[in-house]
Amino acid sequence: MTKRRIFISFDHEDTAKVNGFLGLRNIMDSFEFYNHKLDHRIKSNDGAYISRVIREDYIRPASVIVVLIGNKTATSDWVKWEIKESLKQGKGILGIRLSGTLGKIPEGIPSNAVGGWQPEKFPAWIEWAYQKRSRANV
Repeated sequence: MTKRRIFISFDHEDTAKVNGFLGLRNIMDSFEFYNHKLDHRIKSNDGAYISRVIREDYIRPASVIVVLIGNKTATSDWVKWEIKESLKQGKGILGIRLSGTLGKIPEGIPSNAVGGWQPEKFPAWIEWAYQKRSRANV
């Protein structure tokens, strides 16, 4: 199986739960995970610079964007931008609800592309999202 590169989008308030998702790497060894909020290279408050780095270094090389949905994810300006940019680039998109959260699904994620906290299903869901990506931009 081809290794899928996954860009993870989430609200910074959910970092602890996101670390739990990243801890699942042992059952998802056919994927590479990337996220700028967990990469301390970006030490800037310059929105244009941060946007460019995220677009070029994280979203562009990704196969699929996984939006980890917490209680406030739908209101995060950065998550909204990352979803729009991912859709513009034709990436596969998948929403996964973080355990114990009830937040609204962020705009841009198809309702049929959202799953609950079922780690054993994540690899198949990621592959499904990859297959459903917009081929026009690939």
